[in-house]
Amino acid sequence: MLQSEQPWFLLRQAREKEAEIEEAILVSNRLPVTIRSTSGGRQELTPSSGGLVAGLRPVHESGGLWVGHPGEEPDKATRVHLGDRRLVPVPVSQSEHRSYYLGYSNSAIWPLFHYLIEQCAFRAEDFKAYQRVNERFADVVAWHAKPDSIIWVHDYQLMLLPGLLRDRLPDARIGFFLHIPFPSSEVLRILPQREEILRGLLGADLIGLHTYDYAQNLIFSLRRTLGLEAREGVLKSEGRRVRIEAHPLGIDAKGMLSAAFSKAADRRLRTLKSVMRGRKVILGVDRLDYTKGLTLKLAAFRHFLSKCPKWRDKVVLIQIAVPSRSGIEAYRKQKDEVERLVGEINGMYGAPERFLPVHYLYRSVSPEELGALYRLADVALITPVRDGLNLVAKEYVACHEGDSALVLSEFAGAASELGEALRVNPWDVEGTAEALEHALDMAPADRQERMAAMRRRVIASDVQLWGERFMQSLTAPGAPTPATPPMLSPDVLAEAIGPEFAIARNALLALDYDGTLREFTPRYEDATPTKDVLALLGELSRLPAAHVLIVSGRQKDTLEAWFGGLPVSLIAEHGAWLRYRGAAQWQAIAEKGDTAWKDQARRVMEDYVVRTSGARIEEKSSSIAWHFSEVPADIGEWQAREIAALLESLLAQSPAEVVLGARTVEVRQHGLDKGHAYDAVVKEHGPFDFVLATGDDHTDEDLFARLGETEFSVRVGAGASRGHVAVDSPAALRRLLTALVEMRAAA
Repeated sequence: MLQSEQPWFLLRQAREKEAEIEEAILVSNRLPVTIRSTSGGRQELTPSSGGLVAGLRPVHESGGLWVGHPGEEPDKATRVHLGDRRLVPVPVSQSEHRSYYLGYSNSAIWPLFHYLIEQCAFRAEDFKAYQRVNERFADVVAWHAKPDSIIWVHDYQLMLLPGLLRDRLPDARIGFFLHIPFPSSEVLRILPQREEILRGLLGADLIGLHTYDYAQNLIFSLRRTLGLEAREGVLKSEGRRVRIEAHPLGIDAKGMLSAAFSKAADRRLRTLKSVMRGRKVILGVDRLDYTKGLTLKLAAFRHFLSKCPKWRDKVVLIQIAVPSRSGIEAYRKQKDEVERLVGEINGMYGAPERFLPVHYLYRSVSPEELGALYRLADVALITPVRDGLNLVAKEYVACHEGDSALVLSEFAGAASELGEALRVNPWDVEGTAEALEHALDMAPADRQERMAAMRRRVIASDVQLWGERFMQSLTAPGAPTPATPPMLSPDVLAEAIGPEFAIARNALLALDYDGTLREFTPRYEDATPTKDVLALLGELSRLPAAHVLIVSGRQKDTLEAWFGGLPVSLIAEHGAWLRYRGAAQWQAIAEKGDTAWKDQARRVMEDYVVRTSGARIEEKSSSIAWHFSEVPADIGEWQAREIAALLESLLAQSPAEVVLGARTVEVRQHGLDKGHAYDAVVKEHGPFDFVLATGDDHTDEDLFARLGETEFSVRVGAGASRGHVAVDSPAALRRLLTALVEMRAAA
């Protein structure tokens, strides 16, 4: 027998044998160093700083590699220096950088994911460059990786990379982290390449985002665009479990506080205090990016000065605008508008004999100077229109134990962690001005209490803990799962499992019906069992020591009418009802819970029946299903994804779950599935020394998940599954079962 035809559970055992965990390979658009050429033509390596570098440093220093673009093509000597630091450069030409980075990454994905649709530019040539660069990253990583390496990919410039790596390294453990927001499914639909981006992300075993809202947006988008369903943040793709989790990034608390309270920072703070002459200081620190809401912030500060004349000579706004992506026209326009507003405010409320109300610095600042500014400021004003997280807010909080306040946009990811901040809608200019006034007038004890609570939280959940938690989740046992099951012929499969079935003393055959034993029919009602199916089930059920179990989503009355004359056990409604062979009565597998959700689901389904010619509703005791078997495939699949996403959102707090089956969208009571039904059968009639389970869609995966290495599961049809192997059609499965009958009879 060929190796590929060995009983698959032995092959699966070998593939999943626990291996020694290797050091991680980190992958980001840029390396944590930048190559710069000196005037003498020599290259130098300049280390990068920031929270992300600090968070990944322990992973890198444990012995792993870091793969990324170094800024320039390294010469021979620089390559040696990079190698000594375990840094692997990926070559990206200047023209590719324009299209891949300035183009698709920052003119399509960046503005769209920040809900700034008017800033988007979708150019086909930019996406082709994005694909090419992601492919090159995949080639470089695969060259340095081992088959079972741990790989952690970062951010929106490399969203295709997890899928490309999965193709090259099917047994690798791959994590991906997105450092920007993930938009709602409605916004993502605008992206012409949304399917390619989502499929790229699904190459990962673990996808991390900053907030639960972003994670939920991704889950809804996967359902609506690809028809994939998630349960408690876990979905199945290409035979693997993909987990989607919220891991908010922390700050490098130790490094930041060390700089902020250094001697250099102390000197700078003394100078700043003398310049401010006792005025209250409002601080803004932002990249000069249209997502940061700088024009809205300045408009709010202007409104504050207009409505609060008592503060005009007593407060100053220091706004740091760190240069960013000056090669993009939208950023140059943003800079011009910000500087126009600064001049306007200073012209209206400043005078040569008085202090200017806005101090505007268009430059980067050192960690020591930034720390001094944090300590100086009485209020931090951070008002992005959309931000993945915003570490500035956390850094400011970390530097203050007492009398200070934070005014924070509700659209910053950090707002979900910093609940004691004064949260504002930056588009509400008057509301932001009022919050600023409140922050300045607030009682010192109130400010201190709010800040102390946030500071404890920020210091405890620093960037090192973020990195550790993500890696622990990525490397947790059972994170990766088997690949797509191999497609085998009925003859080869019978040869593999037939001998065990022939000698079994208590065998169980758990057989799905629609799409598994019986082909689908255009009309759901017409899929009655054929004479051949009934004859085959009769032969199976009469074999000695063989227990046949029909596991279906059909209603119990239908199964009773079709199979009641056979000595088989029946499971109806995907696990809600069970009738053992020879028994007169059906029994409920679990107690019926609150089904008020059915009314909500029914209203939605009725609406989509009206919208979709050929669709219909089937109501069961513990579930309700929307069928689209008579709807043209493209229309039905589109509507099914839409209705499933809507139902999942609507019923998120109810004891129900939404399941995309074969040509159905079903809402069922939590805890009622084929896996639980299988457990009940095993408890009553087990243990079994041979188990064969078959199925064709998502509802069968709960059963497949219950099976151990020495039990057998067969998916009917191609596609992702927990099934050990697959056959191509119901006819092929019937040939397999016929062969098993013959082998048992001959034993």
